[in-house]
Amino acid sequence: MALLALAIVGIAALLAAATVSSAGCDEAGSLTRETYLPDGSARARYFTLYLPPCYEISKGTYPLLILLHGSNADDKQWLRLGFIKALEAAIQSGASPPMIVVLPFGDAIANENYFGGVGYDSLLIDQLDHVQQRYRSDGRTAIGGISRGGFWAYHVGLRFPGRFVAIGGHSPFFDPIHVEPRYNPLELARSQDLGADTRLWLDRGSRDFAADGVDQMHVILRDRDVDHQYVVYRGAGHDEASWERNIPDYLAFYSAALMDSPPYNSQAERRTETGKELWMPAAAFAALQTSIGRDQLDAMLAGGFDRQLILSESAALRLREHGIELHGDTRIVEDENLERQLWRDKLNFTLLPFDELRLRLRPLWLDGKAVVDQIDDYPLIFDSGAPNYHEGSLTRITLSGTTAIARQTRTAIDAIGVEAAASGIRDYVSASDYFHVTNEAPLADSCPQFNDKVLGGANSLCMKREHASLFDILNVDVVDLTGNHINDFGYDAFEDTLMLFEETGMKIVGGGRSRDDAGKPLILSHNGNNVAWLACNAIGPYYALVNEDPSALGGLRPGAAFCDRAWLKDNLPVLAAQNDLVLLTVHYQEFESYTPTAGQRADFRAFAEWGADVVIGTAEHKPMTFEFYGTRRGETAFIHFGLGNLYFDQSFWGNKRFFLDTLYVYASKLVAVELFPGVIDDQARPRLLVDDDQFNFLHYMMIQQNGF
Repeated sequence: MALLALAIVGIAALLAAATVSSAGCDEAGSLTRETYLPDGSARARYFTLYLPPCYEISKGTYPLLILLHGSNADDKQWLRLGFIKALEAAIQSGASPPMIVVLPFGDAIANENYFGGVGYDSLLIDQLDHVQQRYRSDGRTAIGGISRGGFWAYHVGLRFPGRFVAIGGHSPFFDPIHVEPRYNPLELARSQDLGADTRLWLDRGSRDFAADGVDQMHVILRDRDVDHQYVVYRGAGHDEASWERNIPDYLAFYSAALMDSPPYNSQAERRTETGKELWMPAAAFAALQTSIGRDQLDAMLAGGFDRQLILSESAALRLREHGIELHGDTRIVEDENLERQLWRDKLNFTLLPFDELRLRLRPLWLDGKAVVDQIDDYPLIFDSGAPNYHEGSLTRITLSGTTAIARQTRTAIDAIGVEAAASGIRDYVSASDYFHVTNEAPLADSCPQFNDKVLGGANSLCMKREHASLFDILNVDVVDLTGNHINDFGYDAFEDTLMLFEETGMKIVGGGRSRDDAGKPLILSHNGNNVAWLACNAIGPYYALVNEDPSALGGLRPGAAFCDRAWLKDNLPVLAAQNDLVLLTVHYQEFESYTPTAGQRADFRAFAEWGADVVIGTAEHKPMTFEFYGTRRGETAFIHFGLGNLYFDQSFWGNKRFFLDTLYVYASKLVAVELFPGVIDDQARPRLLVDDDQFNFLHYMMIQQNGF
């Protein structure tokens, strides 16, 4: 009892500085610690209770908020964080409704994985019943918790969804093997019928040890199209200092939910407008082809046999419903075996609905042109009551590797002209919504003559001003300035280069006049898709990197953003929480290899773990292998370790071959990656590889090097 008295005194002291009178009310809210005896228990339980201003003299009813503490804490944790102080101020201003707040003391049982009869979950439900019977609750109830308390909030909230209008998890601890599936919040989120009117909140810090589980919950809810708010706080950890800074956000979430305002709009509620069902030719990502012929497709649809075609059972059935009868000998496999069969024989392909595209399947062209660019004259698009394609929901981003219009490439373009230099890829890259170039060579008025400002020595690169028109002809949208040669001709040359791209309306990523400019994410908002793009240089040299410290080697200078690991670890998860897709392009150490080193593989995987959905190496002079990397958050990241050269003067077999990767982002998701395998002719004209050259290159990269 003495300890209880001291606890009450302590609670009163915490509240004393926080009391704020409600507008039109002369008294503050009240805070007490109470006991109750759960049904069937011989042991009393404690909880701290907050009643809003004028509760005793009013006759109204109030919403109820239950906030659970973390491990090794108690019912004073939310008081220490300043929640009640913030709540009273918000009630006074009208930003929050007056509410009853219950802060249970979990004691040891809150850290035990007992469920049902004697578990903490049943005690919480019993306590909720007790408070609702004794105090004037209006039936609107929200529950939230910190860390282990966040686990319990989601466990109880998902098991009893009809009882709560909101569930909040603040650095909640989730783990797939923490408890058996039927009680695990991660599994409950996969299996439960989640009400559309229940608001959900998840947050964590970028340096939070609970990050993996929180991210897994976010992915599960997102993939089920369940509305939820997901926030990652930059630089925050798993500690009270971090949670205290976030109290205004937590209070705003619970206040909105308990004000009985309508739920926020669901992404899942967006409706397509065209009523079209689109089917695509597709193959294994590692397939040894990029296209099928229109004559070949027409023959199949007319009932001709194609030994390379494999269909899933459901696809064959749906095509019949559209009046298409394929040849009786067409190979048909169970739906779950389709991908496996395509990967087994990389000469085969399939026809499938657009919404069944996925990363390990690659869309094929028709007669060397993307299907989505010839919809008006395409036979596999139907009017449908279950549409799956709306052109206003698709964003295509094409990425390329090293471009340096310098040395022999500069001389070759002088000879053939920029129009000819662009002619081999112009039609393809112009079809994308965004075409990206990694520019290595700065503009220099003295180019190709060296001067006293040259920093790169005999290997310095520069570009003539007249050659910059190549970027306009190719309709370049995004210029990546992370190259290690970008300051070779001095900082003024970089400024001139930057100014040229800015004046022509091109977007810049990875470089700038200041550290903030260079490290600022490029946000592409297009057709309802939000893509956050970071770019950085992992290797230097020092003079290529932006610097704001006058005492540092080389002094103040513009330049490329450095791939500082702490910066990436803090920013990638924040961008992932705020956008549909996170793209990271990296100027990594250059290797004369088609496969990554162990260090490169580990770094690119780490970037994916921190939040990048796509990681692309832009500096490698040889095309490199791919990886579909399964992250701990439950997503698959697409990693391409190196694209190879696009415009460069290296004439070795591997150094003049390259990939262009085109990302298909549809309805806020990366659904596929299209490949353009190319070769540089005469050091200045990149073009598509065709026929045996394409087959041999894909076979070499996909099977011999990648091991697919």
